[in-house]
This record gives sequence, C-alpha cells and structure tokens, in this order.
Amino acid sequence: MPPRFLRVLFLAALAAALAQPAAVADGTWAGGLDVTLEASAGLHGGAQRGETINGLALGHVAWVPAEPSDQRLHLHAYASVLALAGRGPTERFLGDFLAASNIEAYDSTRLYTWWVEAHRGDWSLRAGALLADEEFTGTETGGNFFNSAFGWPAFISANTVNTGPAFFVAAPGLRLEHRLGDTAALRLGVYDGDTFDSAAGDPHVNRNGWHYRLGGDQGWFVIGEASLTPAGSPTRFKAGAWLHTATFADVRDDATGRPFVSTGAAPRQHGSNYGAYVLAEHTLAGKSGEAGYLTTYVRAGFSPADRNTLSWALDTGIAATGLLPGRPADIAALGLAHAAFSSRFVGNARLAAPSMAAPDFEQVIEASYSAALSPHFTLQPDVQYIRHPGGSTAQADAFACFLRLKASY
Repeated sequence: MPPRFLRVLFLAALAAALAQPAAVADGTWAGGLDVTLEASAGLHGGAQRGETINGLALGHVAWVPAEPSDQRLHLHAYASVLALAGRGPTERFLGDFLAASNIEAYDSTRLYTWWVEAHRGDWSLRAGALLADEEFTGTETGGNFFNSAFGWPAFISANTVNTGPAFFVAAPGLRLEHRLGDTAALRLGVYDGDTFDSAAGDPHVNRNGWHYRLGGDQGWFVIGEASLTPAGSPTRFKAGAWLHTATFADVRDDATGRPFVSTGAAPRQHGSNYGAYVLAEHTLAGKSGEAGYLTTYVRAGFSPADRNTLSWALDTGIAATGLLPGRPADIAALGLAHAAFSSRFVGNARLAAPSMAAPDFEQVIEASYSAALSPHFTLQPDVQYIRHPGGSTAQADAFACFLRLKASY
C-alpha cells in the first residue's frame, strides 16, 4: 500500500474512534506503576568482565468500558510514560549480539505507548503509538527470561530497521484483529518503518518519544499472524509473516552480483525485506497461575540470506510454577536461543577480514527463577551462558549472572 494511503487510513481510524463517545458504555479509569531494577555481572568471557545496574519505571493509565456488549461499539484507551536509567550489560561489558537484558535501552524519559481501540463483537481496531512485540510473535513461557531473544525475536529485530516497532520506542500504526470464536484469531499490524527516525540508529533523534515521521524512505513495517488453539487441546499454534517496504542493502554483492568488498562498488539494493515464523506452545500439566503448571514452547523464523544479518533463529524453553513446597507462585524456567548468521553475511566478513574470526552464530542458555515475595514484589535471579558472544569466536564464551527486582502497584 502506498505511504500516503496508509497515513490517511491511520488518521481516519483515529478520528473515527474519537468521534464515538456516545456509543461508549460507562467505564472506569485504571492506572498503575511498574518499577524494575536489575544488577548484572560478567564473570567470564565476553568483551570484558564487569558489572552494572540499570532499570526502568513504567507509568500507565487506561480507560476500560464497564459493561462490554457484542452489540455495541466500545472504546478502550491507553497511555504510558517510560523512564529508563543506567547502562545495560551488553553495552557495559558483554558485547553480545542478542542483548542479554530485555530492559537495556537508551537512558531517557519518554512518552511511550498510547492508543485508542474500537471494539465490536469479534473485531477490534487499534490506532496510536504501538508496540508490535506486545501483540505478535509472543509466548507465555518466553516471558520468564531476561535475554531479548526470548521476547521480540532476533529473526525480526536483527533484520529490520532499528529493531522494528518494539521496546523501547513505539511506532505510529494500526492493528486490526478478528477473533474466530474462542479457538482462533487473525491479526494484522501496519507501523512506521523506523521508530528512531534515524537510519544511523541515533536514539537522540526520538529521545522523548514524540518525534513522529511517517513513511518516505523509512518505509512501513507490516506483520500478519494467525493463532489457533484447537478446542480442548493443550497446544497453541501461531504462524506469521512480516514485510518491510524500505530499501535494504545486499550484505555481500553489488549490482553485478560480485562481492562489493572486492569490486569497491556500492551494495545491490533490494526494494523490501521480509520473513516468516512459526511457533507452538504446549501445556504439559496443570492450570495457568497455579502450582504444578508446566509449559514449553519452540519458535523459529527465517529471512532471505542476501539482505539480512541473520538467516534464521530459534528459541525454546520450559517453565514450571510452584516447584518448591510452600512456594506456589514461584516460576522456574530454562531456555535456549540460537541465532545463525546468513551465509552471504559470513562470506562478506571473510572477504573483508580474512585473518579475523568469521561470524557464525550466537547461542544462549538461560536459567531463571522468579520468587513472588508478595502480591507487589518479585525477586528474580538469572544466569546466562553465551556461546560466541558477538556472533563469532573472537570473544571467549561468556557467563553472566543477573538479579532483578520488580515492583507493581
């Protein structure tokens, strides 16, 4: 779809939602504050040994209809502000590729997500500043880990512009959802192609979260997903695909099909980028939120090798609730993530620096335990073993430990 049409569609949807106050049933305002503090230390390998402390605070408010009805149009609204502080372990000492901490970000205070959602029956349309990682590709089990590879997956974040519409910068966009009863759903999201508004990845340009530049050479990020939970089945499936309409440079060849490192010419330009993914999550035992709840999942995604850093990535994990006697709400989790660099990216690196260790993959093994101290506080120790940090054997395998304290009000 042309950028001008998408911009008009976005503005029209937002205006239509705001123009329906008479159709909204009585509702309530609800708000909250979430604070996360994290200490981490690199005990071996990586770029160097070290330790750091970082954290975030998220304040949010929402309007929720009091009496939802499938026969009426209802509006939901949400807004949040995010404050980030400190340097994370990847920047400070690890030098890994996948980002060991999923709260590591540019030190700033910013307007975060805000949106209005029109909901009627099995359809909903959301418009505003959105995060695709909140609604697409996600798994319940993966939410127990710290490493970013278990959240917004590396097969998207590494291959789009500035990681795409995900933590820690929201993107103007639209999300349309249609639920097919209680067993299936279809989702489509269209977002601005560069949340940073900086091709060079400079976070200062959008340091406060309200620098919105749409379309143009940034293109658009489009993602579609189908989810299915067969009636009575303990297994949940998702499959999806994404498209980025910006121009992407070939990672090895020039316009003649020869390596640009050898010819000195500019890289070949591709008119878009894309990928696909599948995942399955299975409940092995118990019920959600109760002791004995045991889940596992596997997720994989793929992208063309000629224009992407990663050609494929996979992550998997298992989580158990209430393993220890007297600790029914605690969660123990073990996960593995593997990201493989594309053959063309590897070939280019070998031509550019024959004497250096060529990139191949980065792999993470993570173990975590979340201890519920009270209804408002959670303490979570975590350890990660990172093979080929930075994506090659140039740095020794790393071992890092983490301790995270969460407070929610």
